[in-house]
Amino acid sequence: MNVIIKPAALTLGLVAILSIGAALAQDDALPEGFETAPVLKTTETRDGDPIAWPEGTAQFISVIGTIEPGGRTPRHQHPVPVYVYILEGEVELRTEGGDPHTYSAGEAYIEALNRDHQLFNVSDDEARVLVVFTATEGQPTTVASE
Repeated sequence: MNVIIKPAALTLGLVAILSIGAALAQDDALPEGFETAPVLKTTETRDGDPIAWPEGTAQFISVIGTIEPGGRTPRHQHPVPVYVYILEGEVELRTEGGDPHTYSAGEAYIEALNRDHQLFNVSDDEARVLVVFTATEGQPTTVASE
């Protein structure tokens, strides 16, 4: 999986957008000429587990991953909450103990915590995903599976 990391600019931009979106999603007084389209609001992972926030100094990390046609991520798991938004293409998420689920551009989900999974590109085109990790500063966000 090719990953393009632009931590400072992307993270600051994403945090600003998420902050504005979160505030506006709860307030009907939108400024004229500005509109929001909700993508995801949940208290659970895609497998129904509660989201557990890290203790300590919270840190957001965001990356854009590119998966070639027929490609996949390595089998792995996350000890921290992870938000995934499909930017382009179509991917299939296969999580240990769960049914595979296909996501298309414009869809989002929260990864399962501490459960093996892989993301497969099931289309004939490149797939791109925005992945946002919330972790305690210095905490690993991804653990390779054996």
